[in-house]
Amino acid sequence: MPLRFDNQFADKFPELSHAQSIQPDGKGRLRWVNDTLWKALSGGDSVPGALVDWVSGNKDWPGTKPVAQKYAGHQFGHFNPYLGDGRGLLVGQVQAPDALYDLHVKGAGPTPYSRGGDGRAVLRSSIRELLASEAFYALGIPTTRALALVSTEGQIQRETVEPGAMLVRVARTHIRFGHFEHCLYRNLEDSAKRLWQHSIESIWPGAADKSVSEQFRHVVKATAEMIAKWQAYGFVHGVMNTDNMSLAGETFDYGPYAFFDDYKPGHIFNHTDHAGRYGFMQQPGVGLWNLKRLAHALGGFADDQSVNNVLEGYEPVLRETFLNVMKQRLGLTDVSNNDTCWSLISGWLMLLETYQLDYNLSYRALGAVLEGNWQSLSGNLGEIAQRIKENGQSWLNDYTEAVANKPDTNTMKQVNPLVILRTHHAQYVIEQAEQGSDEALNEYINALMTPFEEKHKNTRWVVPPESGQPPAELSCSS
Repeated sequence: MPLRFDNQFADKFPELSHAQSIQPDGKGRLRWVNDTLWKALSGGDSVPGALVDWVSGNKDWPGTKPVAQKYAGHQFGHFNPYLGDGRGLLVGQVQAPDALYDLHVKGAGPTPYSRGGDGRAVLRSSIRELLASEAFYALGIPTTRALALVSTEGQIQRETVEPGAMLVRVARTHIRFGHFEHCLYRNLEDSAKRLWQHSIESIWPGAADKSVSEQFRHVVKATAEMIAKWQAYGFVHGVMNTDNMSLAGETFDYGPYAFFDDYKPGHIFNHTDHAGRYGFMQQPGVGLWNLKRLAHALGGFADDQSVNNVLEGYEPVLRETFLNVMKQRLGLTDVSNNDTCWSLISGWLMLLETYQLDYNLSYRALGAVLEGNWQSLSGNLGEIAQRIKENGQSWLNDYTEAVANKPDTNTMKQVNPLVILRTHHAQYVIEQAEQGSDEALNEYINALMTPFEEKHKNTRWVVPPESGQPPAELSCSS
């Protein structure tokens, strides 16, 4: 069956949105489509040939009521009331067999909230979001998804003139912390209350009849779990403004993000973040700060004290989730003493930072060391394993004692990727796509969606950047 749209947000919250259609920017070309996701949303239907025209705005998308959402937010710690969907439209909600999902088109043209911008997206940033969302999904990190990528005939001015694109994003919700900050700023208490209840019913229907503080507990938990997994896999979001925080706890609005190559936890990847507010080590604290802003915005219709008390559960959830993921990554699943696990995790990260080892490949190399077959490794994996053996013997001795010579290397293979999203690979894919070829794009996406499989071991997608190459620095236009 085709997608069944249920345009709840447009129908219920006209005061928080502006209705308009996708504005074409020339003829569209379908560059990539997620067939599996489309079938999941439609209950098994095939992708229709008209999709490219629907996404590019050259034909009306049947059953939809596109709107630009209005919200506010704290950007780099400062409140900005003038935010909203400036280059994207919420096409509508899709009633899938398992749940309700939002469909959103980025690059759909200027809206009343564009603040002088052109309302467009470029192929470069669209590909980066596509790659990140599907890589995250494969790693088990909560995320929005990419459904389709369409390039346009538009030529978009950023740092240079770049080809245009439109990306279809799928999410449990596009309601952001900043929606409630907008309602607080504009004294829209009734709208905020209705929007909150609508969101809970959509995302966590089992909590629909609970108190606001109990409902808020779901948001706190989801946010803590998401950020803990960022930390465990060495991911830096880059712009954790409150308007980039999803109520569902899904990684949202991919911009100047990066995964670590060599482990440099102090490096700031967003070159516009001069104070380092959104650096890797700051992310857990920023997550809590953002939740406090949301709790304050809910104060108009919730008990301030009970909502704030829920925030006390943030750090325990974050620590527990991080510990559990790291125990799997390090093969410590059978070690019951958490103090011992924390000590080994801390020592491992210190080893990676001191000797500047590749963050994600080191876990795969460690697995081979623990199994005693590391000498069969070649290339970067072999080199990393050698360095672990040479420089980490004290840590390995402590580890061996803790696991009683029974590391859980089977779990390690299931959670430690061979293929991780790397900036230099993404840039290569983008350059090829800008020249008209999607071969590299499809190859990399397929590798990112099966990141644990040994078949990738000798492919280009495993290779880190050349030794001595400085870490990437990206801008918000990424």
